[in-house]
Amino acid sequence: MYRACGDFSESYRNDMRLIRTRWQWAALILLAVGLLLYPQVAGGAWTRFATVTGITIVAVIGLQILVGLSGQVSVGQSAFMGVGGYFAAIAAARLGVPFPLPILAGAVGATLFGMLFGLPAARIKGFYLALTTLAAQFIFEFSIVRLPAGWFGASAGIAMPTPVIFGTPINTPEGFYYMVLPFVVAACFAGVFILRSRLGRAFVAVRDNDLAAEVTGINVTYYKVVSFGIASFFAGTAGALLAYENRFVHFEQFTLFESIWFLGMLIVGGMGSILGAVLGAIALRLVQELLMIGGPVLVGYLPGARYDIAFPLVNVVLGTTIILFLIYQPRGLAHIYRKGERFFRLWPFPH
Repeated sequence: MYRACGDFSESYRNDMRLIRTRWQWAALILLAVGLLLYPQVAGGAWTRFATVTGITIVAVIGLQILVGLSGQVSVGQSAFMGVGGYFAAIAAARLGVPFPLPILAGAVGATLFGMLFGLPAARIKGFYLALTTLAAQFIFEFSIVRLPAGWFGASAGIAMPTPVIFGTPINTPEGFYYMVLPFVVAACFAGVFILRSRLGRAFVAVRDNDLAAEVTGINVTYYKVVSFGIASFFAGTAGALLAYENRFVHFEQFTLFESIWFLGMLIVGGMGSILGAVLGAIALRLVQELLMIGGPVLVGYLPGARYDIAFPLVNVVLGTTIILFLIYQPRGLAHIYRKGERFFRLWPFPH
């Protein structure tokens, strides 16, 4: 964190604090108030957009821990979300487990599934590891429709029961928003604490040079598998929340395209930063939503355009955005934010 000259810490605890100044406390309080009041000023559609974006943030933070911190390439995060969604649906709809225990069931189920595919990371890396996680996506889609329909719903999917919290059924966009918000906040704090912990430092050492990390006494295989488990835990939580929000779970909700866009969110937001995962998820989801809204409007201005122009337009614009960030701002939105923070922290002094 950039700090002005003369502003220094006198203890290790003070140096490790996340919030240092009164202005940061004020900004945090304003953010908390804004998040709590958001559904009161936004419509139902934009409230649902915020809910889905929050669920995406949970999944992308998990992917950031896997890719940005430990350097393990994965294109199967959406499949791990699907496993979490199905485990939560089985617990809630088939076994009648009350909320929030199905969320935990989905997270644990996805963790086991993810660690299974993390075992090859002990031997392979890079492109070949990406192919291994790509296999998880196809295995998930291939297996779900062939498992017992009485439990997994086959091609029909599973309808989710309405969650009940303290005796109150959650069946409105505002209710789902407030249901998801604590999980998003917890995921952000958990990601920050993992990054700043001994575990996070081991992940970074493995990412930078796994051979050097092993020489210094770090069990590289253990930490690679653990990184897959943590990423899958976040993905399973997100998948279970998405199943509740959609009130339905189906394997077509968890596609390879989603996994690729999750990686794109990391690129746009910035690798190795929890803030980057949050900013990247918000930015790309917002662009996607605006394009879906503006797609039908463009039909009137583009002669010969079809009404289904929104979907290919979203892919073209988001793909172009990712390419531009790779070329001109490879450190992502988090780096832009930190530059702006440094400017306002030091202004009007140059150093």
